[in-house]
Amino acid sequence: LLWGISSRSLSVSKGLRTPSTANSRHCRLTTKITNCQDELNTMAKKDAPPPRPWTDDLESDLQRILTVGEECISPKELQSLILSKGRGTPDDGPRIRLYDGFEPSGRMHIAQGLLKSVNVNKCTAAGTHSTFCFWVADWFALMNDKMGGDLHKIVIVGKYLIEVWKAAGMDLSNVEFRWASTEITENAHIYWPIMLDVARRFNVTRIKKCCQIMGRLEGNLTAAQVLYPLMQCTDVFFLKADICQLGVDQRKVNMLAREYCDAAKKKYKPVILSHHMLYGLKKGQEKMSKSDPDSAIFMEDTVEDVRRKITKAYCPTADEATGGESKETAAAEEGDAGKESMHLTEDTLKNPILDYVQHIVMSPPGATFTCATSAALEGHTYDKYDDVKSDFLSGNISPDQLKDGLIESLNTLLQPVRDHFTNDETAKGLLEQVREFKRETTPAVSEDEAPKVFRLDLVKEGVVQPNSHLVMAPLPNSNPTMQSAADMLSKLKVADAATPKVILLRDWTALVNNALDADVKLISAYHAILLATLRALDIHLHGETNAIMKNVTIVLQSEAILNDPSNYWISVINAGRHFQLDTVMGDGMKDSDCVGKVIGRLMMIGDVLGVNPKSIALELDNDGDDAAAADISSAMANVNLKEGNEDSTVSVEASLIQEFYSAKLSHPSLVSILPVPEITHNTSSPNLSLQQPRESIAHKQEIDEYFLTDDPKVNGKAKMKKAFCEPGNIDFCPPIELLTYFGGLDNGSDSKGVTISRSPENGGDVTYTSKSQVEADFQSGALHPGDLKGCISTIMVDVLTKTSEAIKMDGDAAKGVKALKAWEKKIVKQKKK
Repeated sequence: LLWGISSRSLSVSKGLRTPSTANSRHCRLTTKITNCQDELNTMAKKDAPPPRPWTDDLESDLQRILTVGEECISPKELQSLILSKGRGTPDDGPRIRLYDGFEPSGRMHIAQGLLKSVNVNKCTAAGTHSTFCFWVADWFALMNDKMGGDLHKIVIVGKYLIEVWKAAGMDLSNVEFRWASTEITENAHIYWPIMLDVARRFNVTRIKKCCQIMGRLEGNLTAAQVLYPLMQCTDVFFLKADICQLGVDQRKVNMLAREYCDAAKKKYKPVILSHHMLYGLKKGQEKMSKSDPDSAIFMEDTVEDVRRKITKAYCPTADEATGGESKETAAAEEGDAGKESMHLTEDTLKNPILDYVQHIVMSPPGATFTCATSAALEGHTYDKYDDVKSDFLSGNISPDQLKDGLIESLNTLLQPVRDHFTNDETAKGLLEQVREFKRETTPAVSEDEAPKVFRLDLVKEGVVQPNSHLVMAPLPNSNPTMQSAADMLSKLKVADAATPKVILLRDWTALVNNALDADVKLISAYHAILLATLRALDIHLHGETNAIMKNVTIVLQSEAILNDPSNYWISVINAGRHFQLDTVMGDGMKDSDCVGKVIGRLMMIGDVLGVNPKSIALELDNDGDDAAAADISSAMANVNLKEGNEDSTVSVEASLIQEFYSAKLSHPSLVSILPVPEITHNTSSPNLSLQQPRESIAHKQEIDEYFLTDDPKVNGKAKMKKAFCEPGNIDFCPPIELLTYFGGLDNGSDSKGVTISRSPENGGDVTYTSKSQVEADFQSGALHPGDLKGCISTIMVDVLTKTSEAIKMDGDAAKGVKALKAWEKKIVKQKKK
């Protein structure tokens, strides 16, 4: 309608003769258009479904769910969620999804059993249109070394937890249990890219703040323990959770999920509903401890256990002395997340007996508590917790009377659980196994018994040949250079011609290191350009017959991992468990750096285990960190460097790989299966830079510092014309380096020589067969910079012609060049803004 009016207005306006007529006609048409717009807006409003009314039932759902949390972020978002997915929405429509993850790490205490059952029932009450998803976090237990890192035992404990919830009165009609190890393995192509994306968006400092979820202090973290919050954050989005219903101790990682939504520009953030953390039964215990049996009531405790523990429990009648408060304050000021309080509401009394009465006994809707009082020795029944607390503080209820009442209540609540584990054979068997696990001590490993090794085996999968030579592709960037291709060929040439060679395209490592903004298509584009350039340059340097790339297997990291994702990521986790976080970071990394670098370095160990190579060629800088390489004298003794490299600087990655092999794979029965790979650092590659190093980043222009793989042939002359070439200076002379490499002067006795054309008055043509000859003449002045540049310009035009043609012939590479250039332009525009 609007288009028709606008079209007619244009055709009429062509016949207008006077400005007054035109203005009048324009005003009338503008009025018509405005009226039509108003009419369309009115029609749209009529067609749109009316907003759902907020009913008493919805308000009841909201208030009931809010009672679960000591904190809700935020009630307004929860209300919107209930309105969009809750009661009254279509049965086949999306439901409210709540999630909690439990690490199967031993016996279940009363908060996990009874308090969680009450909370689940509140959140999934009839008609609420919600589902509670339990994420049985066996992978996380493995990372935290629970049950000795034995996944079989961890699964047994997980099954035991489910039996406890069944017996504790949890309504399972709207509950689902999902096992992390199974779900992650079957959906590895979905789960792990999410985790890598989370990791690339946060620095180490932010992840350290989540260490409270592991019960660890910040300064005592293994590298694997930074994976814990990253994976837990991933769980939220993998499970499509609307509400994170976990304890206050998990608050920081749940907030990480909300921060991730901001970083990833996700519209809907998960609601955080953090339940209260029960105090331990002993004085000063911020929470219960599974390692201290008397700090908590456990779901399988006997009547006598309950009486003994509660009778001995701490039960103050007045506020704690300020000394305890100042200690907590000092811990908070110290800035270590592992020492912070796990309670959001101020409580100066910190009485665990009252805590149990409020959050266990009286938490279910309509629950009561009965105990003797000074006025009613036979017992008084309370229906409000505040009245219990008031009578206790006033002295109307004595500590012994309060404890006796709690003992009676707890035993009443636990009896159905005891009956279940006594009468149900499956449940009984699981409990016995869990108890046995707790009694067991880790047996000493026999010297003859080989440790079990979890790893990806790409030889067994038929992806690579045994005893190969491994070369890691560099992390992608928007301007792939000839230098990167030359470096790759140099690393490939380390191995003899008969050795099978593998190039690993580290696309997932690139993602977690935020290369090219973690754009999967751009990362693939870079790899396509790199490979096309490698093949063209290889033939130019070595000829078709002797080309190195003919004996190279190209492996895409993500595809390789998905052959056996479970074993791969367990190997990465195990590597992380072995190293302290500070060791993996090395001297070059700071807490302000992206935590993705840590993950990338651990993944390199998993990659090496997967390929099981005879040798590896590494760069000193493998993850884009110029400070990554460090002289590590202590690591040198353990690094199996190739002969001739013993005095080289050792990369962080090399020291990590060798240390892991030395510590974990040195058993005699493993040495023949997983021999320590020989590591070479790339120190023989030519320096193909065209300009002297520029200290200021502001003056760096990579486009004139190197030849790019996609440079047009005209740049062979244009860039060489600008290249640094100081007469007589052979310490840094780019034309000599380029002539030596691209002219084949580094081939020793196989060198065919290079002829530099000169006029007769300048000495005539001269042929060189070695770099030293060129350097001697250039230093003495016998070879003029102009003649040198003229020769190498012709060679570079030829090289760029060949690489350009190779890229054009490769469809993916040709598209990749356009994609990277478009991305570059976008980045430049963003910087200008």
